[in-house]
Amino acid sequence: MSGWNNSGPTVRLWPPDRFEVRCMRPSPEFSSADRYHYAKNAHEAILRLRDAGLATQIQAIRLDDGAVLYDLASGTSVPAEQW
Repeated sequence: MSGWNNSGPTVRLWPPDRFEVRCMRPSPEFSSADRYHYAKNAHEAILRLRDAGLATQIQAIRLDDGAVLYDLASGTSVPAEQW
């Protein structure tokens, strides 16, 4: 059983993150940033945050190019099919 701890590099189980959803909530000021691989999951997250009405700012950003796909404050909303 010699060398069983050194089997080589590990295989990545999860795909890399592609989207970040940022959220700011009112006082006491609390912010969070969650990352998602699938556009569907990121889009669902922003809709749930928006519908809950607890966030003062919500943004969704594509990590590859930094494009803002959703911004509650500025009214930016790219359709989910184009994410």
